[in-house]
Formats: sequence, structure tokens, C-alpha cells
Amino acid sequence: MVRHVIWDWNGTLIDDVGLCVKILNEELRNYQIEEISINQYRQKFFFPVASFYKQLGLPYSGCKYDALALRFISEYRKRFTECQLHERAIKTLERLNSQGISQSILSAGKQSDLEGFVKHFSVDSFFSFVDGAEDIEARGKNERAQEHLSEIGVFAEDAVLVGDTCHDWEVAQIIGCKSFLFTLGHVDTSRLKKFESTLITSLSEVCNWVSN
Repeated sequence: MVRHVIWDWNGTLIDDVGLCVKILNEELRNYQIEEISINQYRQKFFFPVASFYKQLGLPYSGCKYDALALRFISEYRKRFTECQLHERAIKTLERLNSQGISQSILSAGKQSDLEGFVKHFSVDSFFSFVDGAEDIEARGKNERAQEHLSEIGVFAEDAVLVGDTCHDWEVAQIIGCKSFLFTLGHVDTSRLKKFESTLITSLSEVCNWVSN
């Protein structure tokens, strides 16, 4: 029986792909690199972000990468209110809460930023634990996966992870829990199909799966 849902934030609960592509294209223009569409982004994006930038021809290490990462998150902080939660996100969180299923967030974003974003969208009360990174480099969540499970006090077999990237599947493997991959986030469906995970096109599907 599922007792706990671990949520990814970016692309899963918050629909921020469009904003991320806009900011990324601003950087690509700065380096005189051809811009990419949302579809191209979803076909290419992966963690760690530095390696993704390398593939695009952007700085991926050293001072130039540090400056790029800082510019990106600074711009994101200014403009994140342009984004909205994905459709049915609130209703899904409410329904899980009413079913007595606890919830948490495990994100590659910086802890202080994550807390601010979650509070802004008035969903902080749904989560027993909001778990972000110590820095802004978005390296991934592998190193915090087991610690997250210990913090929420739930056995792996009683938890599910809901994310939108190949990396989220990897994190679920580390934790040892089932995963749902949301097809309207940062990675397109064709790539997500390669993993042994349940694909969902609506967040409300999570409620149906955990109830069975």
C-alpha cells in the first residue's frame, strides 16, 4: 500500500518548461548559438545540467559556467511568477492529503529557492518535507535520495516518486521505490518510454494508481 508520494518540483508540479527555454535561448543568443524550440529542448534536456550545456555548446565548467548558472537562476527568480502549477496539481495534492497519504518534494533546485517557490504557490502545507540542494548548479538528486527516504520515515516499498525526467527514474531506482513519469514536463514522451516506469499524462492519475 502506498503511504507516501515523493514529488519532483520543476516540470512536474510547476509548469516551467516554457520559461526555462526562454531564459536558455537568451543565453544561447549571448554566445551566438542557434536557439532551440520547446520540442527540441524536451528531446535533449538531461541532468547534470552542466553536461546538457556542454552538449549545446555553452560553458559547462569553471568561472564561465558559474556565471551562466547564476544568470539563469537570477532570471528565473525574477520571472517564475509567469509560471503556473500544472493542471490538477492542487486537486491531486488535496485528494492525496484527504486519503491520508503523506507527501514530500525532492528537487535539484536550491533549498531556499524551492521553499520560496512552494510557498508562493500556496502548496507548502501539503508537504511534510521540502528537500532542495545546497547550491544552484542542479547537479541532480542522487546523493540525497536515500537521506530523503530516511527523513520522511517511510519504507521504499510504501513510497512512489513522481517526476518528469530520466533522472527522476534513476532516483527512484536508488530509493528502491516505484516511479511515475509525467509526460508534460522537461522530457518528451519518446525518451521516457525507454524506462520501466508508469507514464502519466495527468497528475490526477497518481491518485488512481495509489488507491489501487
